[in-house]
Amino acid sequence: MREKGEAETWNRLIHRHEDLAYSVAYRLLGRAEAATEATEEAAMTAYRALPALRGWSFKTWLLREVVAACRRRSGPGPDGPPAVGRRCLGEERPGPDPAMVQAIETGIARLPLEERVVLVLADVHRLSYEEIAQVTGAAPAAVGRRLGSARGRLRDWLQVTPAVLSRA
Repeated sequence: MREKGEAETWNRLIHRHEDLAYSVAYRLLGRAEAATEATEEAAMTAYRALPALRGWSFKTWLLREVVAACRRRSGPGPDGPPAVGRRCLGEERPGPDPAMVQAIETGIARLPLEERVVLVLADVHRLSYEEIAQVTGAAPAAVGRRLGSARGRLRDWLQVTPAVLSRA
């Protein structure tokens, strides 16, 4: 059993980052149940390894565990590719055209996992290349290449998508 102070510290850390962890998992997997499982698995793994956390930002370390849990769940299986069109956060708010949002979400879901990871971390959650490199285990230059490729694929997808073309 961990000491009380350590448990309180853990609870504060996980509470501060749990929404981010779930959001990343959801955007990578596209299914609420799978995202919840991946987030819980990552939190358990991180908790067991907490004494080894030296020189890491807790946020990037937790996200590294989330991405690893998502990688384990994203292979071929009965769930198929990530679902699209469902919002990660509950209520609807005024904003972009729903057809455009759907087209972007579909385009992101079609990306290879490693490109989807860097795109979500960089463009949705605004992590730096260095943070993404820590999360993915890739060099910052590789992060830049993957992000460029992901953005290019997404742009190409959007250029042939009817919802986007009808707005032009």
